[in-house]
Amino acid sequence: MDLDGIRACLESDGWAVEVLSESTLRTKFRCREHVLSLLVHEAPRFATFAVVPFVRMPEDAEAVEAIAERLLRLNRELNFAKFSLDEDGDVLLSVEYRLSHLDPSEVRDAIDVLSFYADKHYADVRALVTVEAPPG
Repeated sequence: MDLDGIRACLESDGWAVEVLSESTLRTKFRCREHVLSLLVHEAPRFATFAVVPFVRMPEDAEAVEAIAERLLRLNRELNFAKFSLDEDGDVLLSVEYRLSHLDPSEVRDAIDVLSFYADKHYADVRALVTVEAPPG
């Protein structure tokens, strides 16, 4: 399957899909109280489905350390998905599939896995990045 096939699969399941480039699609989904962006990127041999940004890293060094530790612990617990950081300091939640074996059921599985873990962990990870202003 290629990116056009992934797009067709998503659209046939009722997802609104935006083409960002010849290798990247974007759609959105609701995670409890938040709407998150889901990017699908086609690279040679792989398709990456990623919630971008899951959260943005704060400026505070102590908070960054706490988030990094929490994400590492979560990565040990997750099946098929992983948390990572991109070059902009955004936390990503992603899954990867080989294009040669990708079929419509796996496209649905990718979205199911990401939405499950987003629902399960968004509030916890978001709380770590929210820095409250001191009273004053």
